[in-house]
Amino acid sequence: MPLVCSRLRLNDLPPPLSGHTGWPWTEDSGGSSLEILADTQMARYPRISIITPSYNQGEFIEATIRSVLLQGYPNLEYIIMDGGSTDQTVELIKRYEPWIAAWVSAGDRGQSHAINQGLARASGDILAYLNSDDYYLPGALLQVAEYHQQFPNADLLHGRCRYVDAAGTRVIEQFGQISSLDEIVNLWEVWWAQRQFVQPEVFWTRSIMQRVGRFREQLHYGMDYDYWCRILAAGGTVGRLDAAIACFRLTPQQKSSQRGAVAAELLTIVQPLLWPDSPLRTAQLPGRKRWQLQGKWLYQAIFLEQVARSLSRGDRPLCRWVKSVAVLLQHPKILLVPAFQRRVKQAVSRLLGFRLGT
Repeated sequence: MPLVCSRLRLNDLPPPLSGHTGWPWTEDSGGSSLEILADTQMARYPRISIITPSYNQGEFIEATIRSVLLQGYPNLEYIIMDGGSTDQTVELIKRYEPWIAAWVSAGDRGQSHAINQGLARASGDILAYLNSDDYYLPGALLQVAEYHQQFPNADLLHGRCRYVDAAGTRVIEQFGQISSLDEIVNLWEVWWAQRQFVQPEVFWTRSIMQRVGRFREQLHYGMDYDYWCRILAAGGTVGRLDAAIACFRLTPQQKSSQRGAVAAELLTIVQPLLWPDSPLRTAQLPGRKRWQLQGKWLYQAIFLEQVARSLSRGDRPLCRWVKSVAVLLQHPKILLVPAFQRRVKQAVSRLLGFRLGT
């Protein structure tokens, strides 16, 4: 049987090594309604399995671990999959080993592989992964469980997420607004327009995982985005919990800071969802909406890429125009994209201004 934590309190854990104060160092989630529940009531709460993939995040992982264990949640299964860290990570994990259901420190094939290894061990009704530089806020798991009990048909559940700096100081708070496949695949007006999910705020059910499978290990940046897309493509429903439940730590080293590479991978994820020959058969996307999104994809992934290549090669303006027209003839849907239309108007204005000036 997997180890399940039950109502851990601050004094149950070893003192933190960091010297920090506040949550989750010298404070726990005391004061929650869990304290007044009888054991018979506790048994009704669904099991929540949290997986932490980790690699050389010894600076932050203790906060991550404590934020999970100090939830005081009665039916918690916590799993850590470390990729063979060479810093103090393993030492910190061992300090909390009595309360961890399973942990491994060995080489792996990357973050997605580590998450999948954890999912293979997990037994929870509700699942999530929490990276080793992020952390939960007090009472997060209880709120997730209570929402799940109230809305059991929600396959993907998310709350509010706080962006914090390396020291844990709040920067901004994000509350995603996505409920359908056509919204989540709209990178331009939804995902990149501050309506996106932020990974540590997201939970999903075992039943939806059994339908969509596990994470795609070939993805390096957008494995979470791909997973949320697959859930909605499979007809999954979204639950929106209006409470701050997690913190996403902004650090210069994190993969998500590599915006160009992240955007390129998200475009590859979206492409098969926008064209009818997708294995997922995009019947859930209305025809007009799909055409609009295809145009936006073609504009960014094909047209702008062609322009960038032409500029990098030092092509003359006439040559660039010829190449651009060739792309438009091949992909006329680009003509309907507002960003392209604005680009044309600006180019014409510059040309007329130049001629009038002469």
